[in-house]
Amino acid sequence: MSVAENSMQAEKIHNILHPLSPGEVKFSGYVDKLVKFTIDHQLLDSSTWEIFVEQFRLHSDNDNCWRGEYWGKMMRGACMTYSCTKNQKLYSVLESSVLDLLSTQDSLGRITTYPLDKEFNGWDMWVRKYVMLGLLYFYDICKNKILKRKILRALTKHADYIVSHIGSAAEQKPILETSGVWGGLNSASILEPFVLLYKLIPTPAYLRFAQYIADTGFCKDMNLIELCLHKSAFPYQFKQTKAYEMMSCFEGLLALYQVTGNPDYRESAINFADMVAETDITIIGCAGCTHELFDHSTVRQTEYSDTVMQETCVTVTWMKLNYRLLLLTGESRFADRIERSALNAMAGAVNSECQTMHRTKAMVYTNGEPENVPHESFPFDSYSPLFNNRRGEKVGGFKKMQHGRSYGCCACIGSAGTALTEIFGVLKGDNALFVNLYNQCSVKTTMNGTPLKLQVFGNLYNSGHMRIKVFGHGRFALKLRIPAWSEVYKIRLNGTPLNGTVNNGYFTIENEWTNDQIDVLLDDAIKMHRLNDKIAFTKGPFVLAADKRLEKDLTVPLELSSIKSALPSKHIKNPLFSSNITIELLLPNTKLTLCDYAQAGKNYDDENSGLSVWFPQK
Repeated sequence: MSVAENSMQAEKIHNILHPLSPGEVKFSGYVDKLVKFTIDHQLLDSSTWEIFVEQFRLHSDNDNCWRGEYWGKMMRGACMTYSCTKNQKLYSVLESSVLDLLSTQDSLGRITTYPLDKEFNGWDMWVRKYVMLGLLYFYDICKNKILKRKILRALTKHADYIVSHIGSAAEQKPILETSGVWGGLNSASILEPFVLLYKLIPTPAYLRFAQYIADTGFCKDMNLIELCLHKSAFPYQFKQTKAYEMMSCFEGLLALYQVTGNPDYRESAINFADMVAETDITIIGCAGCTHELFDHSTVRQTEYSDTVMQETCVTVTWMKLNYRLLLLTGESRFADRIERSALNAMAGAVNSECQTMHRTKAMVYTNGEPENVPHESFPFDSYSPLFNNRRGEKVGGFKKMQHGRSYGCCACIGSAGTALTEIFGVLKGDNALFVNLYNQCSVKTTMNGTPLKLQVFGNLYNSGHMRIKVFGHGRFALKLRIPAWSEVYKIRLNGTPLNGTVNNGYFTIENEWTNDQIDVLLDDAIKMHRLNDKIAFTKGPFVLAADKRLEKDLTVPLELSSIKSALPSKHIKNPLFSSNITIELLLPNTKLTLCDYAQAGKNYDDENSGLSVWFPQK
């Protein structure tokens, strides 16, 4: 039996939607620009991959840290990026790095940055999780059959060692006792790669281990699965509130649901995501106004914070969790969430201007004492401000390594976010093609065995009018996402208006296609959002922000009580810096110039830089 057949056999619940194969969809414009930036400024850098692998030879995490997460985290994002681009230079770099990592596996089967005498403590299980994920994601794109067999052998030895040492038997160490932080959430998140490995190699021991992790409820002193199943509390009310690690656990729970069919797992994960969306996701699609924690951010997002907020790792993991739910359910509300995060928090985190991170607030510590370190430029920012603050204030998950190098966790995960922005854009279902992201792209695929070409034209930054052309012949359904931000919409087929209903957030056109044209008109009017006596503005899916280069005063009180209808505004040219949107709002007694949040404040080398999304209201 082939590995693919094993995977299908191991999975009881199949996804409704599926990503297109590598090379079948090609995005252009700003979205693709960010992906290419990531490739050029990070993923093709062999020296970075080498220093990441070196940590596994040196067993450098003898201080209970997480340097070992960097390789697998960035490998996962790089493989996703390859799926978008089929960049052969990138593939060669990744293949070399995988071979390098495999060479570090010891005779016991361990691939970890922790020495033997300190294993299964601190972040060791977290490190081993990312080793597995990195290898599993590369396995999916690997072209070399011999290397694929090597990867499976290495994964098996790696997993077997873990299963033999961790568990509920008297001679084993309980999984939640392998970490002294966050109630063991970080260790429990190894659930996901174990389920993925089981799908490739249906070894009962791997499924039993995955079930054992789920039975712990992911955390000491509270069963998160049960809490979310019954909606007993919101995540910000849990005893442990570490956002990124908790979402990673629920990603694994969804994978486990698909191999067990346990409906409680599905309901618990959906409830968890819905509760997070209700109480902790901010206007830009991230969470955590107090460092990296669920903290009722939906309400607290208007507050000034002189600390870090809205971690990029949280942004990407939130996108990935909703992507799993989108594939599983086919419900567009999950695509809505991905879009908000992708076009705002994620795009804003790309250090496209190659600015230097500040690290001004004694952020690096050695033995409890602050240490001066050189400022560096990373391809992704770690945190996203909202109210009268600067980007680049700190590097998340920062650790020093050998040869004067250093890195941060958010810099490693960013490429998964930029790639996912493209991956979720167009998906396949049974006899249907789902368009989720209205950005310039071309699709070449097959439907019912018939070749199909589809092109999306238009630019949501400037207009709510998108045009889709279908080239080819055949009968299938085209499902167009009607975004939650568009209160009204119009659909025309070859110039003729279509009437229809929206189901699960999609407008369906079933047609015998013969080179046709669809026009999608969405409501991209500027909208006001009021919260805690402050005001923010959006245009379609884009959050608008003031930038100090455009507006000197980021806290000017706005008088808007007299405005009863649409906000008067006009697009203007931005001579000061690159932006996707620059708009002048014509408010009573004042003008306010705003640009897209993704490009605001990206001059954080400048001490006078700053941005703000929220404004006081008179």
